Amino acid sequence: MALVLNTNSYVDLTSADDYFEDRIDSASWDAADDTLKEKALVTATTIIDERPWIGSAVSPSQALAWPRKNAIYYDTRMGQEITIADTVVPERVKTAVYEQALHLIDNEDLMLQTVKNYESISIGSISLTDSNNETTRISLTPSLATKMIQPLISRSHNNSWWRAN
Repeated sequence: MALVLNTNSYVDLTSADDYFEDRIDSASWDAADDTLKEKALVTATTIIDERPWIGSAVSPSQALAWPRKNAIYYDTRMGQEITIADTVVPERVKTAVYEQALHLIDNEDLMLQTVKNYESISIGSISLTDSNNETTRISLTPSLATKMIQPLISRSHNNSWWRAN
């Protein structure tokens, strides 16, 4: 299935291209063909969509988690509570999808969760050796995407609280 706005993606290809037109370090997005970009946007939406969001879905039959009703969050920049209309997909969610899509394009095989670790690489007279065997794991979701959606995550689904007797 191709990208279908509000069915399998929160954003369309045109809005994504517009977003990356003004973003630094987006050469891999610009170099990708439209088919890859659409696949990245659909996959990014799937990854971002699986969060315990504030509020509740407007309709039990909607394909994606947004739009939502009773979605209220505290915006630290504005210093006040923000109520999101039940017809709106927040810009924060859209930005997270753009960033997640770029992350997928930048990190081939990210969905396979494979890490390529080489002890030694030699090309002609150039040689690289990993002396400490450290491997840097790449997060499934980039930090900017996580930061964008953090205020929209339901606190009631956070299992980090406890009570001492």
